[in-house]
Amino acid sequence: MYDEILNAWKLERTNEDLQPLPRDFYKRVSTYFKRLVENLRIVDKESISAELLKSEVEYATVLFTRLYRLRIDKIISKIVKNEEIARSNLTDEEDALIGFLKLFKEESDMVVESILNGREPKVISSGFGNKMTLVRFLKESSAIVGVDLKTYGPFKPEDLAYIPEENAEILEKRGVVVRVKTT
Repeated sequence: MYDEILNAWKLERTNEDLQPLPRDFYKRVSTYFKRLVENLRIVDKESISAELLKSEVEYATVLFTRLYRLRIDKIISKIVKNEEIARSNLTDEEDALIGFLKLFKEESDMVVESILNGREPKVISSGFGNKMTLVRFLKESSAIVGVDLKTYGPFKPEDLAYIPEENAEILEKRGVVVRVKTT
């Protein structure tokens, strides 16, 4: 997995456009880090294996963090410039963030427009994540990052979950969930 992170980082760094990553890439990276930590726990702390594992954790952490920040910077840049983002190049988690980032840009643009038109700026969507909606998942879904920046999931078909209204709307449009009416 280390080599996969390294290759993804090199490719991302040398190309202007967002490079494709498997939808489950971050999930697999998470599993990789979990395995490294577990191995560190069971190995003799004074052994050369422990030192090698510590180095791998350290380097992989730096590398992954750089890769993630680079990708998020590219995504934000495209949204700010109103450029199309190839969803096929995104991981599940990045795809979930798109709705939040686009909403943020729209709100920001409205503030600027209000100011330029001599009106007091107002933010319409204050309190992201305050309204939660009960949904039923129709398809398997990896963990999503809500507009409240909390992680929800992963989910299997027929799972019920309360997620932020904005995320429910996006997932419903994609046919991933249906809203469950509550009384």
